Amino acid sequence: MYELIDEVSLGLCFEIHRASKIGTLFLADTDPKSSKELEIVDKPGYDVFGQPPQKKQLECICPNCQRNLAAARFAPHLEKCMGMGRNSSRIASRR
Repeated sequence: MYELIDEVSLGLCFEIHRASKIGTLFLADTDPKSSKELEIVDKPGYDVFGQPPQKKQLECICPNCQRNLAAARFAPHLEKCMGMGRNSSRIASRR
């Protein structure tokens, strides 16, 4: 029985020590104004922060030709640009 109490109390001590080391021990002690700003918003058409969703396309720069292109097209472009992949081996076998 004492082993169980020791285990629970040691676990609690570790949690408190870790929270104090990383600075999250007193996060619950905030003023009502700042806690109101951090509430989750539940409105249709908005994200959890209350902002309308924005479709932002990620872009990459090709290391071979320095072109700026969409991230979804980066791998196919790089295969063609560097002469690798399935199609380039067919072109090489024709030559």
